[in-house]
Amino acid sequence: MEMNRRDFLKSSAKVVGAAAVAEGVSSIMQKGAMVEAAGPAPQYEIYALKYAGPFTSSVAMLFWNEEWDKTIDRNYYIWAIKGPDGFIVVDTGVGLTAQSQRKLKGFVNPVDALARIGVNGSNVKKVVITHIHFDHVGGMEMFPKAFPQAKFYVQKKEYDFWIKNPLGKKKLFLGISDELANKVVADMEGTDRLQFVCGDQLIAPGIELLLTPGHTSGLQSVAVNTAKGTAIVASDCAHIHRSFKEDRPSCLIMEMPAWLKSYEKLRAKAASIDLMFPGHDVWMLEAFPKVAEDVTRLV
Repeated sequence: MEMNRRDFLKSSAKVVGAAAVAEGVSSIMQKGAMVEAAGPAPQYEIYALKYAGPFTSSVAMLFWNEEWDKTIDRNYYIWAIKGPDGFIVVDTGVGLTAQSQRKLKGFVNPVDALARIGVNGSNVKKVVITHIHFDHVGGMEMFPKAFPQAKFYVQKKEYDFWIKNPLGKKKLFLGISDELANKVVADMEGTDRLQFVCGDQLIAPGIELLLTPGHTSGLQSVAVNTAKGTAIVASDCAHIHRSFKEDRPSCLIMEMPAWLKSYEKLRAKAASIDLMFPGHDVWMLEAFPKVAEDVTRLV
């Protein structure tokens, strides 16, 4: 029997629809297989490495405008994130040239501190620069040579202020800068070794850089997938852990409203406030298992 035009269209539509459904199911199955093949993000371990300190100051320096009559100790740290493929290092510490001028108490070359837990030039592919202050970027004097395979991640906003903005050369800012380290970073611009980040960005499965301004305009923290959930290496987004709980940062401020929003952002991201790790708190050295000299495992 000859099929009329309406029946033909109906029949064709069913065939096309069935094919589309089949293709969609196949696509979903393929995507599911891909996701399953990729599996969950690795669970990382986080280590705090003290490379200088302790130093004593008024509480008010680290906890804005409070307890001027009380003192508090602080340490200088870098961090190492251990995963299945080696280490990601967070911050570079103070450089040797700056140390010869500043003569920091208890100083250890940050490269040597990392070696205490087996971090070396063969197992570091990524280094995160949280912000461009002398005690966090200064080690760039040594790091590119010490870790020849590493790429260095910095927020473009942070780089532009400290490296290119004339304001960054004002006396007020030069006191917390390391001109030699800044030049090393600037000389890497345009090469594959310097990676600019604009906002939040995944740099590895389970490792996300988070723009958290306040202390500086382009400071970044690191969200890390761990066995206890998402932990935050916050660097100087807080100098002491108490700041995360009480919304009171240090006195070293570029953008106060932005800083308070950064606390909200990190608390929402972290699995627990106890998994938020600040930049200078002696708590990180005293309250966690020691794995080497002046090195503790945080998670």
